[in-house]
Amino acid sequence: MKYLIVVLVAVIVGWIALRNRERRPPPRRPGAGAARAQTIVACSHCGVHVPLADAVQGPAGPFCSEAHRLAHAKQERAR
Repeated sequence: MKYLIVVLVAVIVGWIALRNRERRPPPRRPGAGAARAQTIVACSHCGVHVPLADAVQGPAGPFCSEAHRLAHAKQERAR
């Protein structure tokens, strides 16, 4: 009889725990949906990918830095 009561209590506790677990919604990730996707472009000189907002615009397209914009222009003049 003692074992029957122990098993019964264990089943009831397990059932309550399972029921409470099913009721809780899954945890939300912080900032989910708040971040916007950025447009990524490749540097016209070296090919490194940078966000469009951080890219330096030049006549040949976007560049990862001012130094690469100048180097590309110098290379084009030498041709």
